[in-house]
Amino acid sequence: MPRTPSIAVVLEGGLVQAFIVEDWPAQLVLPRVAVVDHDTEGADAGELTRFTIGNDPVEAFCRGEAPLVYKSGDDVLSPRIVLAAISEPADDEEERSPLELVHELRKYIAEADELMIRTDQAPTSQDYNDLYQLVHDSLIELLQAMGEPVTG
Repeated sequence: MPRTPSIAVVLEGGLVQAFIVEDWPAQLVLPRVAVVDHDTEGADAGELTRFTIGNDPVEAFCRGEAPLVYKSGDDVLSPRIVLAAISEPADDEEERSPLELVHELRKYIAEADELMIRTDQAPTSQDYNDLYQLVHDSLIELLQAMGEPVTG
């Protein structure tokens, strides 16, 4: 069973610095993130976005944010570790056997391949990079499940 994806929104001084996802399914496109700041004090009219919530007109600072993907060994905050530190249990605390991990990796690769065939797309260099990272992370998780201490 795949892990439940975790998300961290990193703020500094009330400003969003990063949006980090972990355990995001490889076959899914990353989410699009809208950052909306309703504190418009001192703003120029050209800096604000106008929209409605229900029937109420609203003005706010708005921007899109591309999520960062946490990968083991990166010098990036792990949302799962933060959630565990604040006693927010993951839905998937059950240990997975090495065999389950291998089957999951095989399934992800087969689904990605099937999607490329269905859409008649040739793999891009990003597809190869994503596949390498998926296999790398899965192998580290497999080693850990087998009791092997894995370091950066």
